Amino acid sequence: MKLNIGCGLVYRKGYVNIDAYDNTVADRKMSAMSLGFDNDTFTQVDCIHVLEHLGAAKSIYALSEIYRVLKPNGIFLLETPDLVNSFKSFVKGKEKDRKLLMNWIYGLDSPGMSHRYGFPRVLMKRMLEETGFTDLEIKNVNPKSVHPSIRVTCRKLESAVYQTISEFRRKLVEEKAVDLDNQVETIEKEGLIRGLIELTLGADSMLDDSYLTKMLESSAVVAPKVGEFFLNCLYNNKLLSSTRVNEFRGILEKLDSVNFAKVLTLLFYKMPVNPGFQDESFDTVVKVAGQLIRKVIRGEAEALSKIENIAEKTDDVGHIGYFSKTALEILSNEKVALGLKAFGLDRLDESARLFQDAVKLNHDSIISFWNLARLNVLKRNDEKMAQNYAAVWKILELKYPRRHQIYTKKLEEEQRLAALGKHSIFSEPIYSL
Repeated sequence: MKLNIGCGLVYRKGYVNIDAYDNTVADRKMSAMSLGFDNDTFTQVDCIHVLEHLGAAKSIYALSEIYRVLKPNGIFLLETPDLVNSFKSFVKGKEKDRKLLMNWIYGLDSPGMSHRYGFPRVLMKRMLEETGFTDLEIKNVNPKSVHPSIRVTCRKLESAVYQTISEFRRKLVEEKAVDLDNQVETIEKEGLIRGLIELTLGADSMLDDSYLTKMLESSAVVAPKVGEFFLNCLYNNKLLSSTRVNEFRGILEKLDSVNFAKVLTLLFYKMPVNPGFQDESFDTVVKVAGQLIRKVIRGEAEALSKIENIAEKTDDVGHIGYFSKTALEILSNEKVALGLKAFGLDRLDESARLFQDAVKLNHDSIISFWNLARLNVLKRNDEKMAQNYAAVWKILELKYPRRHQIYTKKLEEEQRLAALGKHSIFSEPIYSL
């Protein structure tokens, strides 16, 4: 039996034809991210010009589902627009061809027809191999036409680990442990998932307590619920030799129940602000988290009590479902946006509080420090003004060396005018560098 994903109005004999939007000829209406078929069902799956409609995050889950439903050594045929040759043809093409190429690159403005992502050959190869496909053959199709494509033929590598991973991804979608409509969150959690995959592939055939400890530490820091589902899939597929599975599962469940991500966010929020050293501060919290988790694994009750006590105080750090540098930056940027709004409305005390919160979440938030400096000029607080301008200088030097000279004169002029008491220019916020 064969499967044709995203058939549209083209019915293919000998295939089960599915489409997520149009059931005019499709045998079943179905999403590529959630295929309603058992494991190891099809000898071949074709996915012709579908992935570009899904986007980067959703494509990972679609490929995983395709791997799951293929029989071992089953064939996967994939086609997607060739971005490189499309852009080459666009640059060299005539006006008529350019219009057609624009539609080929970006798709059409109708449900299910817009293109959300493009896949260079290198990226496509990496995604397929990381999913568990092997023997890849990649060819250019019609490279000089207005519809240049990449065609990939590969087969499913027979692997208990990769099969488990595909089932795991399906479980994440079913249980809404990933939000595929939130690409940032999905990609952030994908970093954790790839780490778990590498850890598992690099381990012995039967996974022991040492493996479980490493798996728990890495998943607990980012998203304990993801680690819990992964552990369950490993156990259900008999890949674990440890007798402590239930114990480790219980730890992950507990960490998820107290929202360990928010606990770590609060720990970061309470750290001394060190302008220009966001990465180092983040690494410090991750190290502290690892120490706490190892104590919990050893059964030290006070460690879990400490986590629970911190969890009761996390209401003020914002909504967060995972802990990462990107998550902290997102929370900080929300505070920055609100701070800029308050500044623009002359609510200066509120604006200052919001920018102070922003730098507690992102020690490299140069816009926050710069606006705090301006606010302190308006408040006639010379000491804090100087501290915040010093933070701006430090971040420029460490993080933006090429822009350092560009802004030197502007910063020096601002401080000169502040010293002269000419405050009118400080009534407007700095929105961007």
